[in-house]
Amino acid sequence: MKDKEVIKKCIELAKEGLAQGQAPFASIIVKDGQIIAESANGSNGRVSDHAEVLALDKAHKFLKNPDLSGCTLYTIAEPCPMCSFMIREYRIDKVVFALSSPFMGGYSKWPILQDTELNQFKDYFALPPQVIAGILEIEAKEVFDQTPLWMFGGQAKSK
Repeated sequence: MKDKEVIKKCIELAKEGLAQGQAPFASIIVKDGQIIAESANGSNGRVSDHAEVLALDKAHKFLKNPDLSGCTLYTIAEPCPMCSFMIREYRIDKVVFALSSPFMGGYSKWPILQDTELNQFKDYFALPPQVIAGILEIEAKEVFDQTPLWMFGGQAKSK
C-alpha cells in the first residue's frame, strides 16, 4: 500500500471518531502491504487510549508478538511522547504522519523517534524508525479545523 492511500484511510477513520465524539486521531499499522491493525482515538474513555496505542496493541495481538519489526505505523498526527516511546519499544520500522505537533510531538518537539541514545538500551528500544511527515497535511488539517485542537499542523499558531 502507498503512504498516501493509508493516510487517506487514517483521515476517514479520524472523521468517524470525530462523529462519535472523539478527538480526530486515527492510526493504522501495515505489514507486508496489508493492514493488520487500525484504531480511532479512544481517550475520551481512558486518557492513555491514544489511537497509536490502541493500534499497537491490536497489531501485537494479531501477530502474537510484541516485536513489530517490518511494520509501518500511519497516523493522522505526529505521535506524542508516550506513543513515540511505545513505537520504539514495539520496534516499528517506519512512521508516517500527516500533521506535525510542534507543541507535543515525539519527533518535532521531543525527538524520541530519532533519539540514538536510546540505542544503548537495545533490549528495550529499536533503532530510530524512518519518519515521513506531511503526507496529506492539508486534508488532515481540514478535519482538525472542525475541533478546538488548533495546535496541530505546519501552520499551528498559539492562540
